[in-house]
Amino acid sequence: MISLSRILKLRDLEIFHVLNNGNILAYVIIEDTKNPFTEEDKKMEPLCYMDEKDINEILNVIRISLINDETFTKEDSITLREYFSVFVNNTNLTNFIIKEYIQEDLYDNDDNIESFNKILQNIGSSYIIEEFDEINWIYLSQD
Repeated sequence: MISLSRILKLRDLEIFHVLNNGNILAYVIIEDTKNPFTEEDKKMEPLCYMDEKDINEILNVIRISLINDETFTKEDSITLREYFSVFVNNTNLTNFIIKEYIQEDLYDNDDNIESFNKILQNIGSSYIIEEFDEINWIYLSQD
């Protein structure tokens, strides 16, 4: 059974543990980029088949990153993609993109700002989590 544990919620970034029968299956990062698709994004399926005009109308892209220490099985990949694709409200101005990443040392670190920033860097995000007082952690994550 798949379950979620949101370990961090910031204004434009959420980080989840996805658990399968109590074991961590993946980290998932949902990032509101507040930007349109990049040129690299436009080369991905199904975007590469879309009309350039339609793609350029999308002003805000939500990035959903599925991260594990090894390649996802086909079944896990499909399950995660289907599950998280409903997290985003698609409009004529907003859409999302889902990518999978492998980070070999993913589970070697504690859940803290340093390890989150390392994950963000490894997935090519420009988002950097700034240091904040531990006392504020609960308020940020419960917003």
